[in-house]
Amino acid sequence: MAVRAEDAGESGSERAPTGDGPGRTAPVWLGLAAAAAGLLLGVAHLLVTGWFAVSGQQEFSVGFLVWMVGPLVVTLGLAAAAIALVHPGAHQAPRRGPLWVTGSAAVLCLLLGLFGFSSLFFGASAASLFLGPGPYALPGAVLLGALTLSAWTRRRRAVRP
Repeated sequence: MAVRAEDAGESGSERAPTGDGPGRTAPVWLGLAAAAAGLLLGVAHLLVTGWFAVSGQQEFSVGFLVWMVGPLVVTLGLAAAAIALVHPGAHQAPRRGPLWVTGSAAVLCLLLGLFGFSSLFFGASAASLFLGPGPYALPGAVLLGALTLSAWTRRRRAVRP
């Protein structure tokens, strides 16, 4: 005997204590992991480009400072979009902005990952791999892609009668 959600006193928009629920939001753990993966990409960029400035290989300039900090600011916005998709109030208003941001970022991370690993095909050493975006972008591509698909399918199911 199955108990319906309405009979158990639960509405279709309530969330379980874990954050996952029958509403229109993706699992909270997936949103937090995608936000962390995006921040990993930004912090890795900051460390690699900052190391060039600290070691004297690159002189400080306004353009270089923007190149150092700009991607980190972009990934902060990406993390905010990932968290907005799993926010407890996200099931109430079907906003598509964060969904587009995370979907576009997943595609961009996949392209960055492929671009980062392409140097291996041209004879670069494996140690130089971590100076590019390859290993830092792949977790973002997987997690942001999974978050986007999860939020998109849950919202589509919740909208249908």
